[in-house]
Amino acid sequence: MADAPTDILAAVTEIVAEEADVDTTLVSPETRFADDLDIDSLGLLTIATQVEERFGITLDDALIPTVKTVGALVDLVGAQKR
Repeated sequence: MADAPTDILAAVTEIVAEEADVDTTLVSPETRFADDLDIDSLGLLTIATQVEERFGITLDDALIPTVKTVGALVDLVGAQKR
């Protein structure tokens, strides 16, 4: 069974909050990695790796640097899960 978008958001939010060392309440789909959480490209790769492991998917490495918000990452994961 595919994960529902809310399940994907919850898992991605947890991973992002842990990497950024912030409370999950500070992470929303509109949250920007660089501007709001001060997550650099290495941090984003770490998040992407954890997301891949959690969902058993492979994200396109070329797309990862273009992901600017938590919601965009959730959308990318959802597209891979289909």
